[in-house]
Amino acid sequence: MRRLIILLLLPSPAVAVPVVPNFSQGVVSSHTESKTIVKESIVSESYRSGFEYTVSGTGVEPTSGIVSPSISGNKINLSSRSSWKQSVPGAAFQFVETLNTPGLIEKVIIDRETITETVIDSTSTFSQ
Repeated sequence: MRRLIILLLLPSPAVAVPVVPNFSQGVVSSHTESKTIVKESIVSESYRSGFEYTVSGTGVEPTSGIVSPSISGNKINLSSRSSWKQSVPGAAFQFVETLNTPGLIEKVIIDRETITETVIDSTSTFSQ
């Protein structure tokens, strides 16, 4: 009986059996879906950095040689600009005087959303 116990305690050699695939052909299919959402908010602002004074017309003329008002720093003195009179009193005339000051000219806000959806289906066939 002791001999049997000793035999059981002795290491025995391991034997590996090779694994051989037993298929000859196959098909692998894949399906992938993705969705991307991009939200953007674009803000654009335009500013005027100085004064813009324009005078136009027909049938009028300045009463002095100084047409534009004087500017001191960031202030404009409108009382220093020329007065205007009709070239021919009683005749037809047109007169336009415009003053644009520094500041915001326009502000554009664009909010947009772009959605991209992608679907990929692929199939692979193989054989040995």
